[in-house]
Amino acid sequence: MDFVDSVDSVDVVRIRWQKARGYPMCDAARHSLAVRLDGATLEPADISIWSEGPEDAVPLEFLFAGAPSDCDEQRLGDALRTAVEERLQAEARAEFRSQLKRRQESSLRRRKSNSAEEGDAAEEKWRSYLQKPAPEVKLKVHKVFDAGTRMRKVMGCRVSLSPEAAQELGKICFRHVFESEEEERERLQRLKWYEDPFLTCFYGCSCVLILVVVLWLCMLLPAVFRHF
Repeated sequence: MDFVDSVDSVDVVRIRWQKARGYPMCDAARHSLAVRLDGATLEPADISIWSEGPEDAVPLEFLFAGAPSDCDEQRLGDALRTAVEERLQAEARAEFRSQLKRRQESSLRRRKSNSAEEGDAAEEKWRSYLQKPAPEVKLKVHKVFDAGTRMRKVMGCRVSLSPEAAQELGKICFRHVFESEEEERERLQRLKWYEDPFLTCFYGCSCVLILVVVLWLCMLLPAVFRHF
């Protein structure tokens, strides 16, 4: 996980959240951060930074569209806190499994190639990962309010998080803004073609086009041969 260790870590993460303003939120993040309240599932329509909040934290505002008219503000805030904490914990577990898998693959390559340097680098990276402290979420709900209109109920929830947690949440919601070049390169190297939305769409469309051409030829060729 990408922990920001510099003194100005809060400012760095806040700047990234400001850059993310206006970008569409990842659909998978919406689903994973959904709040369940009284049998209803509320997905955040947007998450953005707001101007106030404590100086040592990152203030974020969640917007939930389609909230029930009798939505309990206190329960919504508590449910949001639980959803964010569980999502960040799931991300930490996934990152641990990913790091462990990379270490095992590196160990296997080292045994096959007898390369001590590659093994030392992999072990050093693994130890560095294990030495990083787990991020403290420190999520505090500051305000839950009605941000909608007469036509549509929209609930806003303003919270603050630790810079480490806000950084991880940013990578979940706006990966292209928060992910470093090294993280992107490693992720793309591990990505299977069917996990890449672009390649999935490309190969899917190609198969459809090939099928259409084959069907067209199947209908055209018999008509052509009848004239000979």
